[in-house]
Amino acid sequence: MKALLHATSLVLLSLTLVSCGFSLRGSAGSALSPETVFVRSAQENGQLTQALQTSLANAQMQLVQSASQARYIVSVGEEEFSTTTATVNGRARAAQYTLRLSIELALDTQEQNLLAPERLAVERSYFEDTANIAGSTREADILQGEMRQELVNQILNRLRVVTSTQSAGAD
Repeated sequence: MKALLHATSLVLLSLTLVSCGFSLRGSAGSALSPETVFVRSAQENGQLTQALQTSLANAQMQLVQSASQARYIVSVGEEEFSTTTATVNGRARAAQYTLRLSIELALDTQEQNLLAPERLAVERSYFEDTANIAGSTREADILQGEMRQELVNQILNRLRVVTSTQSAGAD
């Protein structure tokens, strides 16, 4: 009886999470229409460019080697990363920092500009633990990686909208 109650509550919990739209980060339906895409980047071997290319491949987009082979051209500007002091402690030292990562993005086809160049930005804040500088530095590195992934997600969302608009216009 106890096992049946446990199984029933587990099923009900699962159904509740699914019905409210809950999904693990990165597991949501990220499929784009299968198109060819070329990534033009100011930092060809940068972490953001590599994360973008990986995400495009995971979304069933075909990456090509030149813009002339691609239906869509994603142009990504140079990463601009800044750190500013958000708050100070009683000793007049920085206690909290604000991290900002931004890029310029444009989406094109061979014939037209689909999305005029625009600046995408992500901000995060973190508290610096003066007793654990190594941990605070690691936290900043982790936040920077998460910020890059969020920018990649913003790019994919814009590309998703553009490709769906283009395919709807072709029908």
